[in-house]
Amino acid sequence: MLDQKDIEARKARLAELLGTQLRVRGKTLETRMARAGRLLPKWARRDLEKIVEASRHAGHPKLARMVDLATLDKAEARVTRYLRSLDPVEARKTAWLRLAGLIALNLLIVLGVFLWVIYSLGHL
Repeated sequence: MLDQKDIEARKARLAELLGTQLRVRGKTLETRMARAGRLLPKWARRDLEKIVEASRHAGHPKLARMVDLATLDKAEARVTRYLRSLDPVEARKTAWLRLAGLIALNLLIVLGVFLWVIYSLGHL
């Protein structure tokens, strides 16, 4: 049988993982999911949505029987495995390297245009 406390504990664990691994803020899992947006793959968002839906159904006696616990366990395991595989330090380092590369590329383009203008005016 589906227990409301069990579902809330699952939601709390997943919300904590979203906060630590993806650095999204919010009080509830739903808020963190919304803020994570496209940082999560589509299948992970669907799995998290299943857990949120099960949480809504868990409070109602008839609807609680409709929730498939095996599917819920699989969804939680998949999302947990995915979130634990992420490395926030590596993601931050990659973001800084991409920014540095973008700045370097823009400087090269500006320098190239500057040299072309000087050459076309005959000053070089």
